[in-house]
Amino acid sequence: MLMNRTRNAKLTFGIAIFAALALFLSVLPMGATESSSYQAGFAVGSSQLAQIEENIAEMKLAAQKRGVDYTTVLAAAREREALALQILPEKVEWMHGVADGSGISYEDVLVYNTSDRLMTGFVGECTTFIANGKALAAGAGSIISKNRDLGPNTISEVAKEEGRDYPSTELYKAAYIDIPQASRTYSFVGSRSAGRWGYGMGINEFQVIVSDNDAPTRDELAFTDGLHDNDYVRLVLERAKTAREGVQILTKLTEKYGQAWNAIMFEIGDPQELWVVEITGRRWVARRYQDTYTARSNQFQITDDYEICSHDLLTYAQSQGWIGADVTKINFRAIYGTTELYPSDNNDIASRPAVETLYNTEKRYERAMELLQGIAGNISAQTLMPCARDHYDTYTLPSGEVLKLNQVPYYSTDYVYDRQEWMTEPPTKDTVEVSIFPRAICHHAFEGTTAATGILIARPDVPNELGLMIHAYDQPCNSLFIPFYVGASSVDTRYSTPEAGSRFLTISKLAFGCYTTYHEGIRSVFDPYEKALFTEMPAMEKNYVDLKAAGKTMAAQAALDAFCAQHWTKGFELADTALKTMVEETAASSAWGR
Repeated sequence: MLMNRTRNAKLTFGIAIFAALALFLSVLPMGATESSSYQAGFAVGSSQLAQIEENIAEMKLAAQKRGVDYTTVLAAAREREALALQILPEKVEWMHGVADGSGISYEDVLVYNTSDRLMTGFVGECTTFIANGKALAAGAGSIISKNRDLGPNTISEVAKEEGRDYPSTELYKAAYIDIPQASRTYSFVGSRSAGRWGYGMGINEFQVIVSDNDAPTRDELAFTDGLHDNDYVRLVLERAKTAREGVQILTKLTEKYGQAWNAIMFEIGDPQELWVVEITGRRWVARRYQDTYTARSNQFQITDDYEICSHDLLTYAQSQGWIGADVTKINFRAIYGTTELYPSDNNDIASRPAVETLYNTEKRYERAMELLQGIAGNISAQTLMPCARDHYDTYTLPSGEVLKLNQVPYYSTDYVYDRQEWMTEPPTKDTVEVSIFPRAICHHAFEGTTAATGILIARPDVPNELGLMIHAYDQPCNSLFIPFYVGASSVDTRYSTPEAGSRFLTISKLAFGCYTTYHEGIRSVFDPYEKALFTEMPAMEKNYVDLKAAGKTMAAQAALDAFCAQHWTKGFELADTALKTMVEETAASSAWGR
């Protein structure tokens, strides 16, 4: 979700159209040399001329039909070429080889390829842990814990949306399109980017919990004509009484309207069930996870183990030439995802190599599964908090070199100096080489950051009003988990506006690159609150249940509201205290001493 998504993204839309038509040309592994990359590109260009001409002709025709200015798109492609020269120079060599081998204009080949952001290094966005039933410490229920990764200046908000009735003429105004509003919507509490209508994750009044992760796809998407992933999350929270109903709502919306931008993986749970729906364009697969755990980073993970799917899942793939006419079930990840290369002479799915630009994404998934395995049968909000804060103990680079990170974010380690990403002597060429950096679950980087973490908890043994989201702003390692119950009468406006989020963003900014300087002081402020929280919540919940059972509904509501207000105020005050601690530490570190 690091891309800037607006209604008036005409240029980006035009570029995206071209990416959607890219059904043939593909990237080479990053380890290839420039000469071998050029030679491989030349071989493709000379042997596949007719197909390349057809693809580029389709691209230009689509641009013409949609009124896209090709000159403007070419200028944008040149900017992406400059980036590719820095981080993926062999890709540029390959494109020159294709152009020379086919005799087709290099500019056309450039536009065709650089329109896909995978070509310039997709590092992934968001990591989610999910678990159900016997995998949990409680033995029942569902948990979703999502690190929502966005741009480096994102401010998050937590808000409550009240359910209401609507007339039949009412429209839901999504990010890019309008669709009919439901006659009745349900209340929910969720986390969103500041000022946004849609949400990144949340829990509703029936304890339906929802989150999502981006994933790349080879399918043609609706882009600004479809539903934004944040709209999907809100729509399911507003309309579903159960996880299974959420799956039905989600997939029907997908088949009717399509989705915008990336493919999306949705995690949907309730006190009994937990589902993952992986969507690309208007096609989808869904799998239920019962009494187990799984994770998602930013690649499809459902293979041939889906339980239900869209009616045209196979026929569409057949129409694209991805599978044969006699295929009755597919490996969804391999056929619809772009984590694999698709050479025309290799029909053996198992042997297709992983694209190396997605190296960090796969490593995060593996790490998430490793962490979940370590707490299987004991998964809870408390045991998931360290997982959300993970920066790797060690990280293995593609070369086999092992970085000993010891839970310190990469840009706060000495490896930044050892594996420099800047020039150390006068340059002799226009490009510089950069390093693959360990993209951790708790994300700290120049290009993006973990903007919020939400641990969504659906339990069968509590009233629905006690459906719970424990939420941390920005990177959870230097932040504070604060409770938000869906049954609270309202959410403190300091949290539903940028006021609270801006404080935690300031902590994040000050600590970037200086984790070891500030982390201990930050935790000394926040840890006592979190430790007490897991004693205080059960006591409050028991009191709430007892009051409700005694018919004292108003007293129960007052107790819940007072508990939330107390912890919201304390959390806000602690953010200020942590900032003060950081300023004092900064001043002390720069003071003269003798």
